[in-house]
Amino acid sequence: MTTSDCFVSVVAPLKNDEKIVTDFMEEVVEILKTNFSNYELIMVDDGSDDKTVSLVEEKLKIFECIRLVRLSRHFGEEVAISAGLDSAIGDFIVVMMPNNDPPFAIPEMVSLCRNGTAGIVTGVRGHREKEPFWSRIGADLFYWYTKRVLDMNLPKNSTQFRVLSRQAVNAITQVRDQYRYIRLISNFIGYSQIEYTYEPINRSGKKQRRGFWQSINMAADIVIANSAHPLRVVSVLGLIAGLLNLLYITYVVLIFLFKAQVAEGWTTTNFQSALMFFFIFVILTVLSEYVGRILNEARRRPLYYIFDEKNSSVMLADAERRNVVEE
Repeated sequence: MTTSDCFVSVVAPLKNDEKIVTDFMEEVVEILKTNFSNYELIMVDDGSDDKTVSLVEEKLKIFECIRLVRLSRHFGEEVAISAGLDSAIGDFIVVMMPNNDPPFAIPEMVSLCRNGTAGIVTGVRGHREKEPFWSRIGADLFYWYTKRVLDMNLPKNSTQFRVLSRQAVNAITQVRDQYRYIRLISNFIGYSQIEYTYEPINRSGKKQRRGFWQSINMAADIVIANSAHPLRVVSVLGLIAGLLNLLYITYVVLIFLFKAQVAEGWTTTNFQSALMFFFIFVILTVLSEYVGRILNEARRRPLYYIFDEKNSSVMLADAERRNVVEE
């Protein structure tokens, strides 16, 4: 028996998920079919090179209301989710990762989004005790920095699992930045959020933790793509370096004017030169990162290219539903 007459879309990005995709689709379809009058499951393939696509195509023949969107190549998790949001037609859109997010939580999260005043329900992990010490410390520092310094209200330990109202999705799809981070875009559009605490699952049974450098790279992309704060920091460094040079020049002139015999000052000179070159290279590094991103944004290329789309034979579970107003 259905418990809601709203239209729910579920968006799930795929990348070489042949071992889990069948179980995931079966569970999600069963949950949607039991709880909602109308629904759709949008599987976005992000350049898989295993049997993921063929397994989804088999399910298209069995289940109703499933859509497969194949991107032309691997564009990344964030872009794949964006492709699904562009295609979704539901009143409420659920974003979830097939390997980590539990389908049974969908009805409760949709209910929170539908009955509350918030336009977004954000999934939050209950704890990180199983992660390495460096990962937990790094995550705490990152969330502190984004909240206190960058003024980004990014929920701590938030995941991709979320429910978005139709209004929120319409706002998110207007943001076409090449460097995308859906969790921050959700905050940027200004809709109020409700946090939903849950425990992630692990369908594959494999450890899927980000490596140290992957975490550093992701954090750098998020900060640089969404804030000019690093530029302000290097601006201050440049100003300090300039003032130090000015003081050093003043010192040299005074020594020249008032001291009869001037030592060569090899240590001082080399220390000053090394310090100045350090500042210069730090400034150039940050500027290079921003220039590279400006170049990518200036190209104005599409976020993704769709290679193929396939649908189930039946795309509307409720045959009586029509977008027609009868007088």
